[in-house]
Amino acid sequence: MEESQSIHCKLIGQHPKGSLFAEWLTYEDIIASTNKIHRALIENEGMREYAIEQISDWILKHHVADSTLIRLKRKRRNIIKKYGLKEYLNQQQMFPVAEKTMRGNGAEIILAEYLQESSPLQILLYKLRYNPNVNQSMKGDDVLLFNEENLYEQIILGESKFRKVPGKDVVKDITDEFGKKLKFPLSILFVANQLSTSGYDELADKLEELNIEVQHGNVPVVNVGFLLSNHNTRSNVEKHLSSENPNFIFISLGIDQPEELISKSFSLANDKLKRGIEDE
Repeated sequence: MEESQSIHCKLIGQHPKGSLFAEWLTYEDIIASTNKIHRALIENEGMREYAIEQISDWILKHHVADSTLIRLKRKRRNIIKKYGLKEYLNQQQMFPVAEKTMRGNGAEIILAEYLQESSPLQILLYKLRYNPNVNQSMKGDDVLLFNEENLYEQIILGESKFRKVPGKDVVKDITDEFGKKLKFPLSILFVANQLSTSGYDELADKLEELNIEVQHGNVPVVNVGFLLSNHNTRSNVEKHLSSENPNFIFISLGIDQPEELISKSFSLANDKLKRGIEDE
């Protein structure tokens, strides 16, 4: 079967060919069965630092609004004089410091950016900017993508997990969520409310109407599970994945020392934030 006709590509599109993901990762769309659709991602040797550089930019984008950065730059002289920039930013909690939350957020961000590259859909709201407690996982849908030009065409709903070591339990957690029946998104109204607050009332109105049609089953929804873990991830997913949901695809990313990828990416994002505030 041609790649463009595979069930993997029908659900989430082809593996990206012109972005970080094309250079950082290779992929395998493992032959699908009635109870298993799995795309395995594998890190290319020597591309880790390149990936960290890009992921750190995504971390900034997902956590810190441009307006927030502008406001901090405007106040930087008084901030540095009174508190010191490092202490001030630590108190503002732009990024999580809890390892569990960093890893969860990092996996979520990688999945969101991957799906934006592989599919024609987009994120309409960077929800991590609205987390009232940055050191705890944010409630609601992990990843939610729409086609802004035609909201009724398709929605992708994704759930991401990070584990240092993959195993049956984490695969079961994801398949319990998505594998038994199609899951509808829960956060469309949250997205609509935040967009309305930001002045995008027309789009917010459309999303409110879309939410009703989704709950009535009138809008195609794709469910995506994502696991970022070590080099044994692919084999563990293959061993334990079983689904009754034909619109559910599992994406696995297995790399050596996944915790290092996330910690270095967040550290670099912090450095970039500080430099961005200090720059004239």
